[in-house]
Amino acid sequence: MAEIIMAHIDYENIRWRFQDYVEYITVENIIKAFQALAKELGELRQMFFYGDWTRRSGDCRKIEEHGYRAVTVLTKVRGGDRSDQTMAFNIDDQARENKEVTAFLIGAGDADYKEVILRCRERGKRIYVLCFGRSASRELFTMTHGVYPLEVRLNVTEKHPKALPTLSNIDEPAKKEYIIQKLDSLEKILPYVVRLYFIKLLLPIKNMVKHLMRLRNF
Repeated sequence: MAEIIMAHIDYENIRWRFQDYVEYITVENIIKAFQALAKELGELRQMFFYGDWTRRSGDCRKIEEHGYRAVTVLTKVRGGDRSDQTMAFNIDDQARENKEVTAFLIGAGDADYKEVILRCRERGKRIYVLCFGRSASRELFTMTHGVYPLEVRLNVTEKHPKALPTLSNIDEPAKKEYIIQKLDSLEKILPYVVRLYFIKLLLPIKNMVKHLMRLRNF
């Protein structure tokens, strides 16, 4: 059975990542990306874009021309985004009141939406996320039914991709620290496997130490 989807996009949250990519990204690019994913998942009923449209009236007009809703949320005095609360409340209202909706497509990558995601899941709603990969909070990968990288949908190129360090260009102390960090991060993902590996690795050393201690006692 196809999903009946409502999409909610924190446009301010997504827009600030535009600068990280070579290509010029427009609001129409974002609209098409969400339309395409929603079509793959099911039937899109409506999209709501949250932002300070007093600053970007042109983008607001484009959204409305496509038949979607532009919800105005004024930024803070110092320019900070505060769309998350309004967006979360609206998602929660729809999850409670609209029985026909089976899924929500969220356009934001931060963990501020954790509570509303949990509430939606408690009501049997499925949650999908479409955001730039770098902005995706770790919790979203375990709490939702799918996290999709927006940069792939837009087919854009990152300006300054982070190069992974190699063991050939770092000194010995840094090598040890680097390896420990990588093993630690791996252990968080696969705790049982890593723990088992270390047991197998350290057991011969432990036995060797015991053997040397016995020889010393003779």
